[in-house]
Amino acid sequence: MKNPSTFYKISLVVILFFTIHITNAQSVSAKKIQAGMTGNFGLNFQNMGSNKMSKNGFGTDLSVGVIIHTSFKNSTNLGLATGLEFDFETLKYKADSGSVFYKYTENEIFSQDDNKGNSFVLLERQMKPVYVTIPLMLLFRTEPIGDWRYFGKFGLRNSFMVSQKINDLGVDVGSSVVKENVSMKSFGETFFYKGSIGFSAGAEWNFVGTTTLVPEIGFFYGLTPMHYRFSENNYTLYDGSGTYFYTKSKQNQLLLKISILF
Repeated sequence: MKNPSTFYKISLVVILFFTIHITNAQSVSAKKIQAGMTGNFGLNFQNMGSNKMSKNGFGTDLSVGVIIHTSFKNSTNLGLATGLEFDFETLKYKADSGSVFYKYTENEIFSQDDNKGNSFVLLERQMKPVYVTIPLMLLFRTEPIGDWRYFGKFGLRNSFMVSQKINDLGVDVGSSVVKENVSMKSFGETFFYKGSIGFSAGAEWNFVGTTTLVPEIGFFYGLTPMHYRFSENNYTLYDGSGTYFYTKSKQNQLLLKISILF
């Protein structure tokens, strides 16, 4: 080589570059707690238990929140993943044509116990619940491979409903005009707790310092009913014979999560 000093300089830069990346990866893997921001996009799949109401395609889930990854005291490869997320969901149903009804006035849906209001023939229903979700999952991670570290999670998603709106498409009894009932309220129409169990897999990319970009994808199976009434007097839907019922449904979710951990 005509200029050995140039070779040594290039070699020194390369060695320094890899030393910095290896040091960063080691420092990230040595951290006991990582926290940051997260966002989810998901698809909701309703499993129906009644032939009076059926799913109308799939719904969606958009969420934002904070995420925390922790390592157990004696292992950097095992830990817990948790956080706090706000989920904005959409559920879609369709009714057995012309045979599902409820009573209402303005934007309030009444139960069997109230027995008042105008009768409405329900055709389609879109529900928009908002949940606060606290995931609690076991975290299994590999050793760093360059700037990457791969992981799997298994555990529970615990969701608590904080608000809900209902948009219905149907016809007032005695009318042939199709109309929408928007932002309807029905206390207790959706069960306040939603629990699901599942797994996810993803990777951590240590792209600068100790900051990592974390994509993952997971599937969660619903354990609890989406809708449940403790008393028949609180049912809001009824069929052509006047028999009241509630929508029987559980929910599975496919979630894509993108997080930034510090």
